[in-house]
Amino acid sequence: MDRGGHGGDGGGLHKVPLSNPERRREVFDVVLGLLAEVGYERFTMDLVAQRARASKATLYQRWPSKAELVVAALQEHQPVVTGPDTGSLVGDLRQVLLSWLAGWDARDRGLMLALLEGSRRDEELARLRRDRLGSPIRRAAEAALARARRRGEIAPRIDEELALELPFALLLMHVLVLDEEPSRALVDRIVDGLLTPLLSTSGERPE
Repeated sequence: MDRGGHGGDGGGLHKVPLSNPERRREVFDVVLGLLAEVGYERFTMDLVAQRARASKATLYQRWPSKAELVVAALQEHQPVVTGPDTGSLVGDLRQVLLSWLAGWDARDRGLMLALLEGSRRDEELARLRRDRLGSPIRRAAEAALARARRRGEIAPRIDEELALELPFALLLMHVLVLDEEPSRALVDRIVDGLLTPLLSTSGERPE
């Protein structure tokens, strides 16, 4: 863990405190840029301090480890995910996926890969990722599932948890493993080509 040398970083430091929201967003933008560029293993507080013109000691006072800083920046970067009631589970999940993709930017693939890489080696990062990241998407998807239960859309033999995870897992596989650009076409392919037929043949009325 990157904990050494909490001293100052020389002249030219930014004087606006990290309690200032704009200054904090500026630091987070540096964090995300570095994380996408160099990955988690080579990401250090020194690099952040240099690029953000901040004191490393000040960074550590607010974020005691690089895992804390990375997760705080990723939390700020999370998209606003909406989950309108479309009247069907597949319609709801389509909207959740599209809402998530609406906030996608050029750094996101690198950020996801860095987060997965780091979580394999840094137990603190893995724990913080589980506890703090993914909540907006999870809440919207779980709300869609709860509505589907009330409508009686899901046959008893369907594994609800897997049905919920399937479209997200496929989307991430195409983006992270196959290096495809996330798009409306990809979402529609997953929802219309797999999820709708799967649920429709298991007791759910078609969308």
